[in-house]
Amino acid sequence: MDSRSLVVFLAAVILAPSGARADIGLAARFGDVILEGAKPGRVYDLKEASHVPFGIENRGDAEIEVAVEFERPRKGLLSKDYEEIPDPSWMKAVPAKLRIPAKGVGFFDLLLSIPDDPKLTGRHYQVTVKAVGASGLFGVAVENRVRFSVGPGPESLAAEKKKKAMQQLDFDVSPPMLYLTDVPVGGAWDSRKEARKTVRVANYARDPLKVRMTVEGWDASMPLPEGYTAIPDPSWIKVKTPEMTASPDEIAQTGFVLNVPDEQKYRGKRWAALIRTGLSTGFWLDAPVKLLVETKP
Repeated sequence: MDSRSLVVFLAAVILAPSGARADIGLAARFGDVILEGAKPGRVYDLKEASHVPFGIENRGDAEIEVAVEFERPRKGLLSKDYEEIPDPSWMKAVPAKLRIPAKGVGFFDLLLSIPDDPKLTGRHYQVTVKAVGASGLFGVAVENRVRFSVGPGPESLAAEKKKKAMQQLDFDVSPPMLYLTDVPVGGAWDSRKEARKTVRVANYARDPLKVRMTVEGWDASMPLPEGYTAIPDPSWIKVKTPEMTASPDEIAQTGFVLNVPDEQKYRGKRWAALIRTGLSTGFWLDAPVKLLVETKP
């Protein structure tokens, strides 16, 4: 067994009962295990890798024989970024069957054998582990999942991708606070046309910077500017150019269209919202702009 190169993530222990009657039932004592760094041609004992044995609890009133089976995940149960295991026989339980006494717990070793194929490197797989028992006329079962990556896993790859993307950035979002005053209620009001107010993204890097902007409600973890409250509905504010590209050593900018409902209660108000800027790849930049709106009396 070789688990030295593995990175293992272990969630809270699951205790998920199943069964059709109160006097029979199984529960799995096993974590949601994710293994990274597996290598082709190696065999891994999941108990050694995760430090948690695969335990099955017999909650019934009689002894039961339990068999461990491995299946491809059913439709709708496949996790994001993972694919079905090509062959469930890569997994093996030792022993394959075990008699568990009433109210007792039985333990299995789960072995993962990776075929010696370099083409598997970079792939992420999921397999369903099912413990099936029979007691008289009734059958019971409980399922868990195991996810593993041959090489770095999706979380590590995403973190590395974000790190590289951020290292290549050299930008500035301004102004840090944008005031929009005398905004009427009822009808569309264009910040650029009416007040020459925009948010600008300056790109100082050698590569084009593709960004997208969105308006959100106020972040409750941030103190509100004095005299302002969180905007009742951030959808009243639309970004005119939600996606734009700033060429190297150039500035891209966009205005906003406000459409506050024509109601007396919205006149003479001061609201705060946030403008978030993110990369087109999905990473959000830590450069929110505070948008402060004041409507006409």
